[in-house]
Amino acid sequence: MKIDHNEIALAYIRAWEDAWNTEGVEATLKMYAPDSVLVGYVTAIGQSEIAALLGAIFAQGWTKISIRVVHAREANGLILIANEYTATGSGPNAGKTLDAKSSHVLALAGEAWVSVMHTAP
Repeated sequence: MKIDHNEIALAYIRAWEDAWNTEGVEATLKMYAPDSVLVGYVTAIGQSEIAALLGAIFAQGWTKISIRVVHAREANGLILIANEYTATGSGPNAGKTLDAKSSHVLALAGEAWVSVMHTAP
């Protein structure tokens, strides 16, 4: 069965973006596998560490994000996504924007695609 990696990538990124922008860390955390790895300004492994890292980013005022998929492909049943994003600050970072790149590796867990690795340096 051939999967449409572009459709999966776009749907995942829109859902991640929507979770972050409208519901915050708790909703966004559901986008990750239980044993996922998030490589940011620190490396977080597993749900509790990822929740702490995302919570710290949110507390810094980076509460809105716009993400654009640059490239997506399938490899051995995984979906690899390269993104560019703009984070918009509030609170301590009000009026600031941050432009950067990120990536996700998605795996199918039951009926849902979840991130098993996310980089956002």
